[in-house]
Amino acid sequence: MRNKLAIGVTFFGWVILAAFVLADYHACGSLLFSHFLSFRPIDIIFHIIALATPIGSTITGYLINERGKLLEKAQTSEKNLHSVLREWRATIDSMPYGIMLVDSKFNIIRANRYIAELSGMPLKELRFKKCYEAVHGKEGRIDRCPLLHSFRTGIPEMYEFYDTGKDKHFLANVSPIFDEGGSVTAYSHSLIDISDIKKKEKKLTDSKDAFLNILRDINASHKDLKAMYHDLIIAFSIAIDAKSPWTKGHSERVTHYAVLTAREMRMKSQDIDALMTAGLLHDIGKIGTYDVILEKPTKLNDEEFSLIKNHPVKGEEILRPIKEFKGVLPIVKSHHEKFDGTGYPCGLKGGDIPLSARILCVADSFDSMTSDRPYRPAPGREHAISELKRCSGTQFDPKVVEAFLKVLEKEAEAATAFSSQVV
Repeated sequence: MRNKLAIGVTFFGWVILAAFVLADYHACGSLLFSHFLSFRPIDIIFHIIALATPIGSTITGYLINERGKLLEKAQTSEKNLHSVLREWRATIDSMPYGIMLVDSKFNIIRANRYIAELSGMPLKELRFKKCYEAVHGKEGRIDRCPLLHSFRTGIPEMYEFYDTGKDKHFLANVSPIFDEGGSVTAYSHSLIDISDIKKKEKKLTDSKDAFLNILRDINASHKDLKAMYHDLIIAFSIAIDAKSPWTKGHSERVTHYAVLTAREMRMKSQDIDALMTAGLLHDIGKIGTYDVILEKPTKLNDEEFSLIKNHPVKGEEILRPIKEFKGVLPIVKSHHEKFDGTGYPCGLKGGDIPLSARILCVADSFDSMTSDRPYRPAPGREHAISELKRCSGTQFDPKVVEAFLKVLEKEAEAATAFSSQVV
């Protein structure tokens, strides 16, 4: 035992027993043993108490020691989590972009220093200020407010505007944040100064500058550290998708389908949590990929494709220093492995590929086939479904494809039922 109180309690019990034996010996002498076997009620009671005291104190000391260990572990875990959150906060405040967390009534829940400097208000005064007051200096919302459109559509919205007072062009991006039940809890509102880009826009035809919208601020309540951590991951995924307009909302859609598929396959909740994080961050390795490659309107050459193929490994390298992402690393690294072993980066096959990575591969492929890309328009939902069936057993895990198709069927049935109720 390392706990001094536990050692003291245990030692005290045995001291009591020793004292009792010595007192009994002093009183009875050589008749100590026969006196111990006495059947007089009063002797029996005292003997039971004497024997129970060291046993009880030993048990109590053990429990005190174990409680101390648990408290020490809890304090260490809390300290580590707070340290990570402080690092995320410092990262957000150091970014040259505005990031806000806004509720459904346009109130600012959290904002970074960029927003404070833009509005001319201290950070503390921004809390629960209307976002249009801080950004536009107006008492009412603007007509083309992307937040208002996101309220109505439930999907990410983007809007460019010119601030005459500051003589700057800004890109506003609003994305709803969903809880595990699919309900919107808040909105991520990013604000990027694109004045320099607008000036060069006429000369740039093959690419657009990447905007890194990293993280959103800590949730207002501070009661649920896990929820705040999850919000930061979502903000990071939005920053990743902002790398190209072709991938806006890609990580969130992939995560949505991947989580539903995992639930359909009855995966454990902790595995689903890891899959959710991996889905949001699976393309983080593309941060180091040139925009001109990501937005190239023609087929990539071998060298360009080799750079693209390296992004799963790069993603693992970026996330590896964060120990909380230990369970996420194999998923991010393996989400382009194919069931028949012809994928990359390691050429894993079948069951050697983590199940979560196999699920993410199907969800990622489906979203890619149902979204426009710079080199082709979206082939469409039916084409994507036929490709999943055709490549089941080669590129994709058959069991994952089966579960994924069930998810699509359930969504289609739910949409049909909703339409009939509206009519």
